[in-house]
Amino acid sequence: RNVTAIRTLQNIEQEKRAATTDEVEVLKEYAGFGGIPKAFDKIDLNWNREAWLLQSMLTEKEYNDARGSVLNAHYTSNPIVQGIYNGLTNLGFNRGTVLEPSMGVGGFFGNMPDEMKNGSHLYGVELDSLTGRIAKAIYPDAEINIQGFENTRYLNDSFDLAVGNVPFGNYHVNDKNYTRQNFLIHDYFIAKMLDQVRPGGLVAVITSRGTLDKQDSSARRYFAERADLVRAIRLPNNAFKDAGTEVTSDILFFRKLDKVRDAENLPS
Repeated sequence: RNVTAIRTLQNIEQEKRAATTDEVEVLKEYAGFGGIPKAFDKIDLNWNREAWLLQSMLTEKEYNDARGSVLNAHYTSNPIVQGIYNGLTNLGFNRGTVLEPSMGVGGFFGNMPDEMKNGSHLYGVELDSLTGRIAKAIYPDAEINIQGFENTRYLNDSFDLAVGNVPFGNYHVNDKNYTRQNFLIHDYFIAKMLDQVRPGGLVAVITSRGTLDKQDSSARRYFAERADLVRAIRLPNNAFKDAGTEVTSDILFFRKLDKVRDAENLPS
């Protein structure tokens, strides 16, 4: 399915046209390579044919970027996304400006209820060029930036909702605006998402259990100074098994405060 989607994208781009309805459905089947990192293994006899095929299809940069994305290219199943939108509806979100900062090919856009999507303006960010171009072909009416979230220039307090499945990992993002906080990547995404939504706006995010569980409370204090945690759901460790990973994750819903809360008045 990935190979078919890539070839479909290449045809669309070569012919400089929009995707047809049937082609959009093919492109939506693209699932990244997080679940099949062996697709880049040219030595393994069970996978070397696929690895050489991918290299022949892609430019050197596309191939290296796709191979480098396998740590975080674990897409979210439709039932989980739909459940998040049910939660957002229960919290009063109907429509507005929506940001997905690590969008893949746009599973959160595609599963947004029609009545919500029809009244919303969609903004997406995707680091991987191949994946971002597929997302643009699927959602031509959305504003999609192919770059790292740290390089975007959206204004703070400008979105009604930020939503998505953020990258997990024990590493940091180089963003000078958050250097002092030294957040791990998943906590960095949450912090910036909170800063980007307006007062009263919502953030719904799938993150590593480490966000809530780790002993270091500095990230949680940053969030609590800016937003109320209004819902938290722990997913079983097989929730992303179909995407090629078994990790315990949480769905967190935040509502941004009207102003930054005094650190001395944080909830216990």
